[in-house]
Amino acid sequence: MDRDGDSVKAGPGPKPLILDSMAPDDKQLTRPFGHITVRLVHDSIAARKVDAIVLGANTQLLMGGGVAGAVLARGGIEIQKEAIARAPAPHGSVVRTRAGKLAARYVYHAVVIDEDVSKGTSVEDVDAAVRSVLNNARADGSHSLAMPLFGAGVGGLGVEQSLEAVLETVEDVAGEYDRDLTIEVVVYGDDEFEQATEVFQGYKDRSSRSKEEDELAAQFLKDLLRKK
Repeated sequence: MDRDGDSVKAGPGPKPLILDSMAPDDKQLTRPFGHITVRLVHDSIAARKVDAIVLGANTQLLMGGGVAGAVLARGGIEIQKEAIARAPAPHGSVVRTRAGKLAARYVYHAVVIDEDVSKGTSVEDVDAAVRSVLNNARADGSHSLAMPLFGAGVGGLGVEQSLEAVLETVEDVAGEYDRDLTIEVVVYGDDEFEQATEVFQGYKDRSSRSKEEDELAAQFLKDLLRKK
């Protein structure tokens, strides 16, 4: 399946979007947030060579179809056995297992949906899961992650909702994240990657949004005064 109570320190704003030079079958877009670099990648997540592959999991940690099914098929049944031995797990938590035959050290099972998938995934579920994933990456010394669009699919979220939730949470955490980390947001389907590319390129960071809001407020006041 395909998402600390402390105040977050303000970090440097994101740098301009970068289009990496890649082979045609491995297109990716890059956006840095402080020490964290987010890449949008067109590939199968099970094929990525990273420290940890991240899955959107249900509370019982059962690996079904979609992304989890691809990881299970490539990585081996031992991943599923290790995960379900630690079930159930609450929403927003991460259960770490070994990665079997995958080209990774770990699999992070990020809980974003109930076992009853009809309840869906919320943006808040994605936010909590991404924060837990980043906490685990820091604790493990992981420098590269591959994650899906949490909740996009059976979770009921659209590509835009899922990707924006991931980017907003990463931006929020990046100010206090003190080591280099690359996050690959991996999208397999052609149509979904095209949608995600549009969202990724159009994403406005916090400072850009604030500036835009200030400009709109100033224009509104100017128009109001002009009418008097």
